[in-house]
Amino acid sequence: MVKQAIIAILIGYAFGCIQSAYFISKMVGKIDIREHGSGNAGASNITAIMGWKYGFIVGLVDFLKGMFAVLVVKWIYPESPDLAYLSGIMAIIGHIFPFYMKFRGGKGVAALVGMMFGVNWKLGILFALLVAIPALLTDYIVSGSFTTFIALPIVTYKLGYPIVFTLISIYLTILCFYLHRANIQRIINKEELKISTVIKRK
Repeated sequence: MVKQAIIAILIGYAFGCIQSAYFISKMVGKIDIREHGSGNAGASNITAIMGWKYGFIVGLVDFLKGMFAVLVVKWIYPESPDLAYLSGIMAIIGHIFPFYMKFRGGKGVAALVGMMFGVNWKLGILFALLVAIPALLTDYIVSGSFTTFIALPIVTYKLGYPIVFTLISIYLTILCFYLHRANIQRIINKEELKISTVIKRK
């Protein structure tokens, strides 16, 4: 079982390390997206800096890597749903901490939603709504990040996965708030970029 778990971890992490925001910003924009805007290598920041077309591509790739991390391990180990879930969690971690970018990646929201679609499409819809509804109500995409990661350890525990998965999920939730600390401060200062503003100018 240890060998299978290591394989699941490596598969998930490898998918997570596919950093589309970084590659697109380098190849198309000739910039490092992490040096602009919020400093995040993810869909929301690349949308703000380069426009909705590139933001959509990045969001889709990040979503798919979370989903495929789960589906590939499901295919390899169809009798071990725990391993598929572990792979999805590792895809999120790989997105946040890609080894070849000095462990400075994105924040993992799209990968998390994709992971949940891979686990169960109903869960995927739930997590998509947990992103969309708070973001639309507050006009800040960061609100959806908080609700999804708060839900992660709750759902993980309720579904009966190993307790270590819940502990990792709690860590990811705390990490989510830490990574968004600058966004929180900008919201307090009324300086955070709003969704409606990005839509109008892009």
